[in-house]
Amino acid sequence: MKITSVVSTKGGVGKTTVEANLGALCADAGLRTLLIDLDPAQPSLSSYYQLVEEAQGGIYELLALNATDPLWIISSTAIPNLSLVISNDVNNQLNTLLFQAHDGRLRLAGRLSIACS
Repeated sequence: MKITSVVSTKGGVGKTTVEANLGALCADAGLRTLLIDLDPAQPSLSSYYQLVEEAQGGIYELLALNATDPLWIISSTAIPNLSLVISNDVNNQLNTLLFQAHDGRLRLAGRLSIACS
């Protein structure tokens, strides 16, 4: 499993656009691709692609509730090979939860290795 992150503390620099296009490029190249929307304020990546099957959960369930069942947290898009974990932290609780958790900085990597295996 290869992981790529697009990160910046500044808003409006094109992080979502870069990630959406990079994900689509990888999927078009035949790579199984999973995009994760971690933006609670503007979860636009979650609406970037048409969802064929929307999972009941998303990033909140993955990180806060330790849900790792792919059927529960991973949504399928209309683009073959491209899936999405939607941002659904409507109360913006994940920042506080991850900051206070003993494994907060490592939780996403740990959950992904379980969910994507």
